Amino acid sequence: MIDFRYHLVSIIAVFLALAVGIVVGVEVHPLAVKALQTTENLLRQEIHKVTNEGTTLRNENGLNQSFAQAAAPRLLGGLLPGRSVVLVTAQNSASSSDSTVISGVTTALGQAGAKVTGQVQLTQSFFDTGGATRQLLIQLADRLAPQVGVTVPSQPAIPQIAGQEDAARVIAAAIVGKGTAVPTSAQAQTVLTGFSQANFLHLQLSGSASTFQPGTLAVVVIPSSPVSPANDADPSVLGLVAVAQQLARDSDGMVIAGNLSGAGPGSAIDAVVGDGDPLSTVDNADSETGQIIVVQALAKLVEGHKPQSYGVLVGNVPSPVPVPSPTTSTTVAPTTRHGRT
Repeated sequence: MIDFRYHLVSIIAVFLALAVGIVVGVEVHPLAVKALQTTENLLRQEIHKVTNEGTTLRNENGLNQSFAQAAAPRLLGGLLPGRSVVLVTAQNSASSSDSTVISGVTTALGQAGAKVTGQVQLTQSFFDTGGATRQLLIQLADRLAPQVGVTVPSQPAIPQIAGQEDAARVIAAAIVGKGTAVPTSAQAQTVLTGFSQANFLHLQLSGSASTFQPGTLAVVVIPSSPVSPANDADPSVLGLVAVAQQLARDSDGMVIAGNLSGAGPGSAIDAVVGDGDPLSTVDNADSETGQIIVVQALAKLVEGHKPQSYGVLVGNVPSPVPVPSPTTSTTVAPTTRHGRT
């Protein structure tokens, strides 16, 4: 998409340069004045053209989103019948997860026949790498791991986030499972209560549910703004990626979703795509189109396809949308007008 602000700033800068040249000039040849006037007219035409293109693209995008919203029931119907999905959201130093993404993805999942069983929100404290927090996370993971049959590794993959890695392994095992091997509500509640009491997460149940029900699928919604200054090695980025990786291992499918402004450098999506991590991501889940893609990406994982990155950010999306699986068609023999072969 054209960066209209860049175009306008460049054009305005040219105008200013022309104006300064005219003001400081002692004498301006008539031919030079005519040339400047011609350039000015061309620049005005370019501004008008770019403005019209921007308006057209905004209108087109609005129409596309309206179409996606209207077509969603047909596009999503029957993709994830009876599936239970857990949402995992996060806070960082800049922001929390985008409510537009959360509500839109929840609606899209419902249209696909799935049910969101609850939302696990990781607090900013969860991503603290200070000594005291690190030790508390490790102790909690060690104490709660037997509740879900998990063995915590003695050596972390990334020492900087050792506490987050241990906690991610236990939390993921408590809230998702594969196929019929899903943890019980009591197991999940014990683990989530332990981390919640230490202010590492908050649990939000869906609808009128009184207890949390683990799922077989998960969607991780990244914060609406990346860390600043942008740094894919920031603890809040690495920690969230560790959680997503563990959810992907323990479930039938996991997708990381975010809005465009939050999915750039300094985000979990950028870190995953940049490192070539085998995780599915969607960077435009703040739009109706992106929310449909989140569900389609989950469906592809359930079918056994490899993880993929989807969306619109340049360089981050090998495929803009999940490609539908081919269906088996029946070959019909050609017939004559009278029905004879």
